[in-house]
Amino acid sequence: MDIKVILGSKIKSLRRKRKLSQEKFSELLGMNPRQIVRIEKGESFPTAENLEKILAVLDAEPHELFFREECISDEYLKNELIKNIQNLSSKNLKLLYLVVNNL
Repeated sequence: MDIKVILGSKIKSLRRKRKLSQEKFSELLGMNPRQIVRIEKGESFPTAENLEKILAVLDAEPHELFFREECISDEYLKNELIKNIQNLSSKNLKLLYLVVNNL
């Protein structure tokens, strides 16, 4: 698969997870909405400067755009889970406990 298509797909997926419309996303980035469409369709690459902005707006790490999930190590996943768990409210922590215990 074309690297531009993979990158665009990842950006689109993360944008949707963050519940951002293309319009709002482009506004936050200071980019033309048509540029976002072209990037997400894999028709063009973002510049390095725009890629940094995209990562910041999506609150994402570079590996989230460039690595397939199956390539991420178990150790990394464990560390990310611990980091996310530490930021949970008491209510959500209890909910997570119930979910994990039922796996």
